[in-house]
Amino acid sequence: MNDVHLNYLIQIGNNDQGYVGNNSLNWGKSVLGMKIPLDPFLNRQFNRYELFDYCQNENNDELNILVAILSWGGMRRDHGRSLFENKNVILGIVSQLRNGNFETRQQAFEVFQNERKKKILPGLGIGYFTKLICFLAPNLNGYIMDQWVAKSINLLTGDRIVDISNNNWVNDKNNSITYETFCQHIDNLAKILECSGFEAEKRIFSVGRKKGKWRNYLIMNYKK
Repeated sequence: MNDVHLNYLIQIGNNDQGYVGNNSLNWGKSVLGMKIPLDPFLNRQFNRYELFDYCQNENNDELNILVAILSWGGMRRDHGRSLFENKNVILGIVSQLRNGNFETRQQAFEVFQNERKKKILPGLGIGYFTKLICFLAPNLNGYIMDQWVAKSINLLTGDRIVDISNNNWVNDKNNSITYETFCQHIDNLAKILECSGFEAEKRIFSVGRKKGKWRNYLIMNYKK
């Protein structure tokens, strides 16, 4: 780990990410149409902890949980519509994650990536399907590998662990081995910060719209 960057992160301490993303019910109605019944409880923005609770509640079905996660993540609505054109595939993987069918985070990543290669999951890039792994199967300790967390790990390690495209997306060159390595670095960071892996990931995810100290620091210091 780079001591300068790491010490700045330690100095910041815990950060309150707050409520992010879209109103989940509004997002779901826009993407799925008004005829698909959705849980009225989705009429809100979620914070990270509420979203974990919602996903672990067995009374909530796969469709509502999927809407909650993707809207929290701020998925573009046109991408959501493309994904839900063949929703049985994605709902099937959601069910497998919830039921503990995957033994490792690397295995879960491979399933998503294989379906993407078949062009079956349009609109669901790595940044989004790792959100599903994170919230639906927390026992796997699979963390969100979006551009902000990935760039943070690259900066902190001083190495190009995750390949970032020129337009700042985590691209499909990154495979399940990359993901496992990335998650191991977060596990290591968690030990240094003396918190859980999910909390460590939250700290380097930080807060957008120039509200997060770490996010601003990352933007200033990250070099492509």
